Amino acid sequence: MPTLPANARLCHRCGEHFIGRTCPKCPPALASAPPAAPAAPRAVDVPRLVLRLKGQVRGGKNGMGVTRTGRHYAKPTFARWRDDAVRQIHPQLPFPWTAIAVPCNVRLDYVAGDKRRRDMPAVLDAVWHVLEKAGVVADDTLLWAVQSSRSYDKAAPGVTITFL
Repeated sequence: MPTLPANARLCHRCGEHFIGRTCPKCPPALASAPPAAPAAPRAVDVPRLVLRLKGQVRGGKNGMGVTRTGRHYAKPTFARWRDDAVRQIHPQLPFPWTAIAVPCNVRLDYVAGDKRRRDMPAVLDAVWHVLEKAGVVADDTLLWAVQSSRSYDKAAPGVTITFL
C-alpha cells in the first residue's frame, strides 16, 4: 500500500485521498457538504410475505439453556416445537427463496391456545429463532416488531407473521 503524505485528507464523498481544501474529483458544492446518511432500505428490498404457524408457541426465552462452558443449546421441548415450526414454514416460502438480508419491520398476530401467562419477548424470541433457523432471514437481529396483537382461541392457536 502506498504511503500517503502527512497532509493528505480523505474525501467523505468519494473516499479518495487528496491534498488541499477540496477534493478535485468532487464538485465544490458537494465537497463541503456533510456526508450523506446511508440510504434506508427501499420497500422493494423486503418482499411482502405472510407466514402462519399453527399450534401453541413455546417461549424462546426459557426454551434455551447454557452449559457450564457457556455453550447455548435448545431444551428438548423447545427444540421439538422449533423443528415442527420450521417444517410448517418451508412450504409457505416462494420458490426460489433467498434469505432476507436487510432490516425489516414485522407484524405479529399471536393467538394463545391456553390461558398461561407468556410475555411478549419470549414469544418474539421463539418466532425469531424459527425464522432464522428456517432461512427466512439471514440474522434475526434484522427483524423489528412494529405491530402486534394477541388473542385467545383454544381451537386455533398460532401466530401470523407479516413482513411489512
